[in-house]
Amino acid sequence: MNKTVESYLPFFNFLGTIVGGNTEVVLHDFTDPSRSVVAIHNGYISGRHVGAPATDFALKMINSDIPDDQSHTDIYMSHNANGKPLRSSTMFIREEGRLVGMLCVNTDPSIIVQLKTLVDTIVETLPPGVEQSVDTVQPSSVVGEHLTTSVDDLVGKTVAEFAASHGKAVADLSAQERQDLVRVLDGDGVFLLKGAVTVVAQFLDISEPSVYRYLQKVRRR
Repeated sequence: MNKTVESYLPFFNFLGTIVGGNTEVVLHDFTDPSRSVVAIHNGYISGRHVGAPATDFALKMINSDIPDDQSHTDIYMSHNANGKPLRSSTMFIREEGRLVGMLCVNTDPSIIVQLKTLVDTIVETLPPGVEQSVDTVQPSSVVGEHLTTSVDDLVGKTVAEFAASHGKAVADLSAQERQDLVRVLDGDGVFLLKGAVTVVAQFLDISEPSVYRYLQKVRRR
């Protein structure tokens, strides 16, 4: 484990002892993005475990120039592998200015939403002049993240979304569209993951050399 990331383990363990059962805490080490999850508390919330790959959001952060003075994100919405919405926030872990890991907190708000519904029902019976609603805290950022459990899930999600946006089945994508898809995957940092080329080739039903040729073309531009 990266030594800087390892130094966050006491803080990770501290968070794990104080959060409730509806909150997941995840420590990422980007030494190997295909196995970036090195510690996780309440992993049942996202279905992930130690050894799970970096998320789409994490890969974008690795490929991005994050301002040096930005230590963390605002609260944003993410989704687990089953599509359930979560409230998330991320702390960036740097080493000499380079992003080497992240500490993420993902909360399942469903219990809070149920409580709000109950409170609103009670408040509706109060006399006139009493506040008629209770507002929940809304995410201050619209960053999207999918907490996928494997490279296959991550690639499959992107491939399916790309094909749907073109109104086609994956098998019907043209050579140019497949190249455009590889450009999207590369821009999202997917090829930082070990085995990504093999997975992409399987989803597109093409050879691995074909994927590498597409990569060479998009990276030359």
